[in-house]
Amino acid sequence: MPDESLEAGLGDNVNAYSSLLVIKEVNAISRARTLRLSVGDVIFGVDGQVYKDGIIEFQTLMEECDEETGVVLTILRKDCIFNVIAYGPLGVTLEFPKPEDLEEIVKNIKSYDFPLREELVVFEVLKNLYRQCEIVDTSPDPVAFYVPPIWLIQNRLFEPLLAVTVIYAITFAVHWVLFVISYILLALYFKRGYLMMLRSFIIYKDYQMWMVIAAHDLKEVQQIVRKIDEKARFRNSLVGDPVVAEEPKKKKRKRSSIPGS
Repeated sequence: MPDESLEAGLGDNVNAYSSLLVIKEVNAISRARTLRLSVGDVIFGVDGQVYKDGIIEFQTLMEECDEETGVVLTILRKDCIFNVIAYGPLGVTLEFPKPEDLEEIVKNIKSYDFPLREELVVFEVLKNLYRQCEIVDTSPDPVAFYVPPIWLIQNRLFEPLLAVTVIYAITFAVHWVLFVISYILLALYFKRGYLMMLRSFIIYKDYQMWMVIAAHDLKEVQQIVRKIDEKARFRNSLVGDPVVAEEPKKKKRKRSSIPGS
């Protein structure tokens, strides 16, 4: 991680943070909604640097950003910090922080160390009504291309695994050349569509897209999610189970010792 933190970049002067940006409104159809950004989120970092310019400058920056690499935005939501990667204008209305909120914002962000862009991987977090979360790593997965059945088993996609197995069996029974052709065609399909397939099956199980996070690894994503929702659960948890507060025990009513009462 870079040595430069917010504290080193702007010092202890609270007013120096007044040019940070707060999301005031999110358009119904927008990149910000796709990234699951929310009203009240504070944008305080751009590409690993403290943001010190104005609203118009930020909008211009997003309009002119490289569509291949995008821009890393560092976000504060309440007391939780996370990164997202945007590939164009967010489609939001922005404002500067209110003076009465600045001190709390500075308290949460002033010692934050920005990650390097090349270290970040984009993860999608889907959650159901029971706060169970499925996390999708969107980085290229060579297993999906070279060995589709193994990828299907790893992701517990047993229905398409059955279909793929049947295709392999039938084509191999007809002729080995046909089997090779079908294997190559399916590999190409999985290379392009494996993420869409994975999302579709997770959504089919009543999960909904909840957050998009750029992080170093799966554990960091789980830590961020747990900080935002302390009751969030994960299928393969690297951060343990959520701490559930015990309900106060009800006092038992004492039975009367008087006969006939």
